[in-house]
Amino acid sequence: MILLRAGRLNHLIPILFKSAFIVPPKSAAVYRALHSKQILQFYSSSSSALHSAIDNTNTNTNMEMDTNPNANTHIPSPPYQYLSGQPDFLDLSDLDKLISSREANRQKGYDLSSKIKSALLRTRASLERIGDDRHLLDEQLETLILQALALDQDQDQENKDADADTAPKGTKPRIANLSFTFGDYVRYKAYIHFLQTGTLIPQSNLKHEFTDEEYLSGIMTMNHDLARYAIGRATERDVASVVMARDLTSKVLDYLMKFDFRNGNLRRKYDGVKYAVKTCETVLYELSVTGCDVNAVTNNESVGEDQVAKRARIENDKIPEEELQKLCERMAKRDELREALIKKSRDGQKAAKQAIYALHRQDFKAAERLIESCEKCVIEDLSPIVDQEPQLRYGSFANVLEEYAEAKMFYAWLAGDGSSIDVAKPNGQVLLPGDFTKIPLEPEEYLGGLADLTGEVGRFAVTRGTQRDTTGVKLSLETDTSILYALDSLSKLPGGGLNKKIDPLRRSVEKLERMLYELSLVKATGRNVVAGIDGMEVSEA
Repeated sequence: MILLRAGRLNHLIPILFKSAFIVPPKSAAVYRALHSKQILQFYSSSSSALHSAIDNTNTNTNMEMDTNPNANTHIPSPPYQYLSGQPDFLDLSDLDKLISSREANRQKGYDLSSKIKSALLRTRASLERIGDDRHLLDEQLETLILQALALDQDQDQENKDADADTAPKGTKPRIANLSFTFGDYVRYKAYIHFLQTGTLIPQSNLKHEFTDEEYLSGIMTMNHDLARYAIGRATERDVASVVMARDLTSKVLDYLMKFDFRNGNLRRKYDGVKYAVKTCETVLYELSVTGCDVNAVTNNESVGEDQVAKRARIENDKIPEEELQKLCERMAKRDELREALIKKSRDGQKAAKQAIYALHRQDFKAAERLIESCEKCVIEDLSPIVDQEPQLRYGSFANVLEEYAEAKMFYAWLAGDGSSIDVAKPNGQVLLPGDFTKIPLEPEEYLGGLADLTGEVGRFAVTRGTQRDTTGVKLSLETDTSILYALDSLSKLPGGGLNKKIDPLRRSVEKLERMLYELSLVKATGRNVVAGIDGMEVSEA
């Protein structure tokens, strides 16, 4: 039973009327004329009617929940199905195995490099310490160098076996940082050769085969050891040894001036040779002002017979001029090849870019012609240069191949093999690494083109979105999402700036998801405008 205080009846009457969905009379006198018993009877009957209506609503809702399994508010619906359900839409498992194998070898290279550097440090320290068995340390160092060379050769052989017909004929770049480590090894051997002969070690005297860059790096950095050696011998007032160190560094600098070192690692090391010469000359000057007769040593006066003979031998054969001249010619030839590669790469890259523009214009004939032009440029003009100098692959040539891969994949995604082309219904095919038979690609080049493909697919989605083509936008979203998942599934992304392309790819996928959602709003509301991928609204023509 509900008890109401008389003083609040006038306030409760409108509420009771509204609860029963009945409009109350406008006259306030009618409210006051009603007795409390009548009000209670009215409220009781109104409440019964309201409860009956609620029961009927619950009954209808339960019936709807029985027919709709997703209507249960306690269980959320599954996520929107952005993918078509093809688990092998873009399977990069074979590529992942290749990348993992190379990464394992690279890690072995880094580990060996670390061991070699430690061995070099111990061996060099033994030169300045009495009682150390340097012979044993040298044997340990040689063993590590042989292991590193074998690992590098195994990597080259693996690459050649993977594609014997297109494998470069020259020397490929070292794996990991072994090239820098081998340069340090040459530095040590050149320093030992100077201590034994007072001359510069010829490249042919090295037990193992090293590249020209590694040899040059070693003899350049060796001059810092000569500067330190000069300071040490000056401590003992050994003017003759300081003069020999100065003479060799000066000769090396004079000959290196014939080379055309471009900005890079060798150029920085070449600049360091100048400081080594300056250090030796400064030490000689300081010795001269403290009482040493530097001129007498320079003119072979007042020195022992052994020192005179040593100086004569140094003057006659201080540096291997013939070998250095051939090395200089090889370096000049390499520079000519590099310049030719850069110039010709522009033509190939330009053709690939124009092919992509033609595909956006739906000019498939022009795109086919431009892709063939790019292939011809790579096969006939660029590949022969890279075969001579495989180290030139990474740079302009790799950029051409990445652009070519993007154009080729975008054409296949739109038109398949070209037999049946319908712009409104793209083929949706994404080429795998094995599909590039004319021009095999390295993992970095293929993945770079694959990541850039998503940008072209996103632009295509904007075009289809202006025409309310939900199917085309959904296919574009599925393609970009599959590529994103495929790249994320790789155990490790190779180098070449691929990591910088992942975040833009994620944002592109999010924009396409938003675009698909807005197309659903257009369909539901009949709007004439849909937001573009960059947030710009575009209207139907």
